Amino acid sequence: MRIRFLPSLGYTCLHQSDSRISIITCLATFAAVCNAINLPRYDKQHALHLEIFDSQSPSPNGNSDPVGDRLGQPDLHPSADHLAVGYNGMVSCDVPLCSEMGTGILKRGGNAADAAVTVALCIGSINSHSSGIGGGSYIISANAGETISIDAREMAPAKAEKNMYEKVPLLSQFGGLAVAVPGELAGLYKLHTLHGSGKLSWAELFEPVIELNEKGWSAPQIWVRALKKIHDLLLSRVKSLRESWDFVFRDGSSDLVDIGDLVKRPNLAHTLRIIAQNGSADPFYDPNGPIVPSLVKASKRLGGIIESSDFSSYFVDVKKALSFKFTHNEQEYEVLTTKGASSGIALVAGLNFYSSVNEHVLNPGRQPELETHRLIEAMKWTAAARSHLGDVNDTYYNEIVEKYSNSEWTAELLDDHKYSDNETFPWKHYGPLYEISGKHGTSHFSVVDSEGGAVGMTTTVNLLFGSSVYDNHTGIFLNNQMDDFSQPKRKNAFDLSPSTLNFIGPKKRPLSSMAPTIIKKNGEIAYALGCAGGSRISTAILQAIVRMIYWKVPLLETIAWPRIHHQLLPEHVMVERIDLFDEEYKPGDIVLELENRKHTLFESGALTAMNAIKRTNGLWEGVSDYWRKRGAASGY
Repeated sequence: MRIRFLPSLGYTCLHQSDSRISIITCLATFAAVCNAINLPRYDKQHALHLEIFDSQSPSPNGNSDPVGDRLGQPDLHPSADHLAVGYNGMVSCDVPLCSEMGTGILKRGGNAADAAVTVALCIGSINSHSSGIGGGSYIISANAGETISIDAREMAPAKAEKNMYEKVPLLSQFGGLAVAVPGELAGLYKLHTLHGSGKLSWAELFEPVIELNEKGWSAPQIWVRALKKIHDLLLSRVKSLRESWDFVFRDGSSDLVDIGDLVKRPNLAHTLRIIAQNGSADPFYDPNGPIVPSLVKASKRLGGIIESSDFSSYFVDVKKALSFKFTHNEQEYEVLTTKGASSGIALVAGLNFYSSVNEHVLNPGRQPELETHRLIEAMKWTAAARSHLGDVNDTYYNEIVEKYSNSEWTAELLDDHKYSDNETFPWKHYGPLYEISGKHGTSHFSVVDSEGGAVGMTTTVNLLFGSSVYDNHTGIFLNNQMDDFSQPKRKNAFDLSPSTLNFIGPKKRPLSSMAPTIIKKNGEIAYALGCAGGSRISTAILQAIVRMIYWKVPLLETIAWPRIHHQLLPEHVMVERIDLFDEEYKPGDIVLELENRKHTLFESGALTAMNAIKRTNGLWEGVSDYWRKRGAASGY
């Protein structure tokens, strides 16, 4: 389903909006209009998030970039030009310039953690529609001694309460009420202090990004597409927003910057310099400093409840990484991913299921259609596991980890005939506890160094440009992460209730789809990967692991080829391009084989944007998702 009525109907009121509180009035009007005509207002399974507010949702026919390559499309025959190779280190991210900036840090003697700080700040500056210091992140970091999970997820304000969006649910997406306390900078500083090389100071890691914001860069295609979408929906109709978003317009005009135009963010550069010179993240969380009062004012101007004290009470949660081990072809693998309210354990559940089925169920030779069926079933169990997650106490979380990472769980599924090589089952068979939601607006990058270190970081402001609250004094876009909480009294179209584990609460963190991952092979780091794409993140990482380790697909093709996704509901397999997906499995008929197993296939636009690194014959290979997000890796 695609929602087409929004620009002409839902935002009619916005033409008359120019007061400070106008956006809230308009959104309330929009909600009332939807309610009056009995439309499915904000069902998260519908296209409000995925089709309208996602900059990567082209039609199956694709969109063209200036050189004629279709954006958002997979490729069965990717050019080797998109494979980076390095002896010492590698950075793979959405923005080529940021990948190069990261390898620059490595060349100066920095390690993976050092480079990650610079890369994160760079991506947040250029791709402000999807990430930035006004948002949050999950980080997985490995060095020679340990692998840690850093939870820098945004946190609900102290005044937040369960029913705060009951009257106007859309206010969880736009305006100040949608803003949660940002955690990104606190997470980066924790990474710097725990795993940094000690050879480069906090300020030295900031300096290239400060200079970038001062001198500017050429506006990239992805960012311009996102900007035009938010402009058509909001900026062109809400004067108060348009006036604050100063840097997105050409000097002295009302024209948006276009692809290739010079973009500068001097206000953000000034903010970053304050933080850099302090030597820590403290200025960003100091209620009496120059940053927090300005952010609070910007949020409250559009109806927010966040206070200066919310910033000072924010904390980063660091734990030993979640670990899952399995064996394939006499090789030992260890998957290391994030804990907390991330979807790391959901990924583990899917991989545990897939590896167990392949180990214990007869598989006579290479049968692509059977292997794909098993992968889809693993995705469905991944989605079911994710419905049990949230910001929960340690006792409950440890019970969930014990269940889904244990071979007894998969053995019980097989003994109880919960799996069949011959057919799939209706969604209730998999036992989801609550609804499965899906969001977009993230960015992932991976870094490895020559010292046995690796970092994977997934960063987000949630939907396009977060809450649309932009503080032009600090140059910061604030997130709308409050929308990732579940809202009471809103069963979805399949009569599944919203997750009580994910209800809003003061200082609580919303459930996240993020699951940055590092994989060791026989004790050595061999893979670092992750992606953007909401509820599709964990299934995309699962598919990439299965392709590379079980199916022996090279890294380049793993990223470029069509991806599939199943999240239980809706009850269909999403396929990026069915024609290419079918061609991938020739001479067999994969579509027919899956349909014979009762799968329903649905052609979609781009599902996820993945960035990954792999160790091959003593070299680092890096691939960034050029096909879906115009990324490029950089190695040396």
